Amino acid sequence: MQNPTLAHLRHVKRILRYIKGTLHYGLRFYSCNTLSLTGFCDADWAGCPTIRRSTTGYCIFLGENCISWSSKKQPTVSRSTAEAEYRALASTTAEIVWLTYLLRDIGIPLLSPPQLFSDNISALHMSINPVFHARTKHIELDYHFVREKVAIGTLVTRYMPSTEQLADILTKPLPRPKFQFFRFKLGVAASPHSSLRGSIEKSQQLELSKHESREKNSSADMETISRNQAQQLWKQSEEGRDKSYSKATVK
Repeated sequence: MQNPTLAHLRHVKRILRYIKGTLHYGLRFYSCNTLSLTGFCDADWAGCPTIRRSTTGYCIFLGENCISWSSKKQPTVSRSTAEAEYRALASTTAEIVWLTYLLRDIGIPLLSPPQLFSDNISALHMSINPVFHARTKHIELDYHFVREKVAIGTLVTRYMPSTEQLADILTKPLPRPKFQFFRFKLGVAASPHSSLRGSIEKSQQLELSKHESREKNSSADMETISRNQAQQLWKQSEEGRDKSYSKATVK
């Protein structure tokens, strides 16, 4: 930034405070039987105060686990909320298509078409309506891309209220209760380890302590065996001495 102000400094400090307070948070993954792709997309409208571009946010789940997410400023200015939301639909559709091909390449075919949830009814109507309006002609490429996937059945678009739209957290600041609710829904939770490296080091220390314990037990076993062998040798020598003494007495 060329001319930062005190307001920018306060915002940066707030971000750093949040990072410091959530160092022990991480993304949790759970085992699940059903593997299906589910996407959530959202966009604000003209959120940037300088160039008035909108922000696209999306998150994609494989089963119950969030595997892809993005928060990115749109490349062009959108002239309506429907246009901004539809551009978000197109970006999320492209990511879902790529993930579908990736899963297929590694031998995980999807049993059902992916579902994509949006909170804008106008954008959803555009994705299923074959009639092309003049007011949406400037987003023709995005329109045909999403429309084609919906028409051939490789994507299902559905409505979700804004109060339940998980991607809302990726487009604008939210009140604390709503932010914490969406954060939990995304799978972000407190972890017992502050970092992956710390977890690795702890596991290495655990393995080292196990190895040392095994070595100690092995040494103790060897000492026990040596002690038993010494006792047996001593007993054999004593028995031999007694026999020789008894023979000498008989003579």
